[in-house]
Amino acid sequence: MSPAPDGRIEPVEVEPPGSSVSLFFSPGSSLTLWSVARPSVDTDTECRLEIEPHHPVVIGRFEGREVPYLDPAYRPTRFVPGTGQAVVQSDSEGPDTTVSRGHFLLRAHADGVILLNGVPRRGGGVRPPTNWTQLRYPESRLLEPAEEYLIGHGRSAVFLLPNRVEIRIEAR
Repeated sequence: MSPAPDGRIEPVEVEPPGSSVSLFFSPGSSLTLWSVARPSVDTDTECRLEIEPHHPVVIGRFEGREVPYLDPAYRPTRFVPGTGQAVVQSDSEGPDTTVSRGHFLLRAHADGVILLNGVPRRGGGVRPPTNWTQLRYPESRLLEPAEEYLIGHGRSAVFLLPNRVEIRIEAR
């Protein structure tokens, strides 16, 4: 804080820190990533991503069209921005509708990264997934709709989605 001309101390806005995460997908995963960040992909099952403070990441199964309930600030694509690497693999049986088009959100946090069991709703608020999200590690339980789960720096958590895709998220 710095003194104002009249002697009052004025607050200085400080940008919150970003978060760095690695996402590990089970082979053959069917997920879509919405983000303004530029993730790097080391393998077909790993994606490293810097999550900027005011630019969370949405993960789901939709591509190409507008998601009716998702805040329009997010655009769906099956490709990791800037890489041409597909995050979503379509199977020959068609799209998997057990995972929501926008299923959960990852947001930067000073202590790591927050997983929100839902996505920003058009018009405000949170739209939880229509099916479940299961936390498998470090404990085993279903997440509540719109629940926030903190993954601390240097820690990881494993989640299972309704289509049996398992995702390990490591906060670095």
